[in-house]
Amino acid sequence: MATPASLSEPSYERVEPTLDVRSAGVWVQHVAEVKPEITPEEIVYDEVQAPHLARDTFEEIVVAELPAPVYSSPPERPATNQPTPPKLRSEWPFDERLHVHASFVNLTGGPFDAAPFVAVAGRAVGWVRLFRQSPWEQYDAAHVGSVQQLVLALPLASRQGPIEAQDMDAWQFVLSELSTAQGCEAHFHGFRDAPHRAAELDSFLAAVDIMPDVYLVKKDGGHWTGTRLRGTLEANGFRLQSDGRFAYHEIESDAVIFHAVDGFERPFTPERLRTEAITALRFSIEPVRLSNPLVRYDSFRQSLRGLSKLLDADLKSSEGDLLDDAKFATMRDEVKTAMDAIVGAGIEPGSDTARSLFG
Repeated sequence: MATPASLSEPSYERVEPTLDVRSAGVWVQHVAEVKPEITPEEIVYDEVQAPHLARDTFEEIVVAELPAPVYSSPPERPATNQPTPPKLRSEWPFDERLHVHASFVNLTGGPFDAAPFVAVAGRAVGWVRLFRQSPWEQYDAAHVGSVQQLVLALPLASRQGPIEAQDMDAWQFVLSELSTAQGCEAHFHGFRDAPHRAAELDSFLAAVDIMPDVYLVKKDGGHWTGTRLRGTLEANGFRLQSDGRFAYHEIESDAVIFHAVDGFERPFTPERLRTEAITALRFSIEPVRLSNPLVRYDSFRQSLRGLSKLLDADLKSSEGDLLDDAKFATMRDEVKTAMDAIVGAGIEPGSDTARSLFG
């Protein structure tokens, strides 16, 4: 059946794209027209090269006309704080510069009892590993029994002075004898130049051991009854300790910040506070044994100001001078200078190292 012409598909003629140079127009040469009969000698290079590359000016443009480089100093960087010195790293949990130490393991490779070694080690601090790969822990007789390894770190100096060479020899001898009796192996470290290091450390500790003392004295020259004094102190954060001192506990952390003792250095007892009158108190703080020592010093000063009002008393120095704001500020500057020196030596105030050195 024939299809109507109106419904038949339109026929298309394929047209391939072509480029007819003649229909695209005549190409215009942008450089000077070169005639076939021209000779190479007649070519003008300034006409066929870009102006800035012309033969007569090329050398001058590159060499003479290029501006000379201008060098300016780099912009000043904003002032920044000096980087803090990196902390010394050691495989031991204490500062090897400030201690001599002894390490003990059982000859059989098994656990052993650390208590006998700690008992004869004097001021040395014990560190233990409960298992071969466990981290170091400070020895605590109430929680630690058998250990895999024990290290005893003996400070080279303290407030009592440097350790003498004969004391170091005696320390090694006692521990060596005990190690043999307990079936252990002992290794001693740091003793070669220990006397020299001990003398240097003792001089440093003496220079930075700042312990501000403040006396509280009743204004009229009278006294306080022991019961009133105890009630006032305990109402303001103090607690009576077994050693006869009142300890001030920080509210936020309950840490002991400073102590109060009798002005005549006699220990307080419950019986004495019930029966006697007290004429003076001495308050002392040890910044090096406290973390954030300046913050704790400010708490110390503020607490004493409050007590002086409650007890109608004056705050005086050990020389008997009244302590005003200016003298408290001077005392604070001295504390800051000492603490900066300690930090600069790599000892963090309030750390185990600081506590062992200033114990």
